[in-house]
Amino acid sequence: MSRVLVLTVLVLPALAQAGSYLRVVSWNLRHEGWAAEQSYLDDAKQLWNQFGANSTSNNGCDLVFLQEVMDAAAATAIAQNLTQVSGVTWTAVVTPLIGRSSYKESYAVLYRTDTVSLLSSTVWTDTGDLFEREPQVVKVRHVPTGADYTFLNWHAVWGTATDRTLEAQAIDGVFASVQAASGADQDVILVGDHNMACTHASWSQLKAVSPAVACKLDVATTMNTSGGYANAYDHFWMQDSYVTEFSSTGRDYIANTVDYVTRLSDHAPVWLSLYSTSDTD
Repeated sequence: MSRVLVLTVLVLPALAQAGSYLRVVSWNLRHEGWAAEQSYLDDAKQLWNQFGANSTSNNGCDLVFLQEVMDAAAATAIAQNLTQVSGVTWTAVVTPLIGRSSYKESYAVLYRTDTVSLLSSTVWTDTGDLFEREPQVVKVRHVPTGADYTFLNWHAVWGTATDRTLEAQAIDGVFASVQAASGADQDVILVGDHNMACTHASWSQLKAVSPAVACKLDVATTMNTSGGYANAYDHFWMQDSYVTEFSSTGRDYIANTVDYVTRLSDHAPVWLSLYSTSDTD
């Protein structure tokens, strides 16, 4: 007599991916690495302990974009101090020094290795020399959900009003080109110190990119020597149609603005929170 063994396979529906926030900071650090600008531990404490709009906001962040980095060792030192302060591992990637004259700056991206995977970091090829400091292009994956994002980290020229206008009128070409370059990742976010309020008419070409590009932060972020807020120069720009993960944004909490502007920077860090359950592209 033969025996037949019947295996019953129980198929269960896949569990939904748990949602997670990607917490992003953008910060102009004021000549970071020069002799008077080496408060790396306090920089790390500001980034990790003061993320959010007030003193009771949850601590922690995942991804940091820096402008005005004068020495690659400075960004590395901040990442090392973030590792110390947070208890999780941070890594820094720094661009070459960029600029038309003897004065040059670098960009840097810092990220937690447990929550962010760096896919690439490049510098925009500035055909026509349209920018004093062409943007850093950074592609990342949010590890908990698999969501991919592309960030343009840009410190606009100061120069004259005409200089600033010309750069603002040219950034739409960078944004549109980067957005169109990848059919797999439509989530493009422009961050940085843009030296102009996002209500200025010079942004009309960026706003006219299709789908429409919107500024998500328009609050004063630069500081005078008395610790008062002065100009709305630090922004996040994105397309609502694609960056459906957008949750909230704001200016980081600063406990003592006079001490802060004396020792750390004349720009407040700005933050962005993105919520996803999976990659939506």
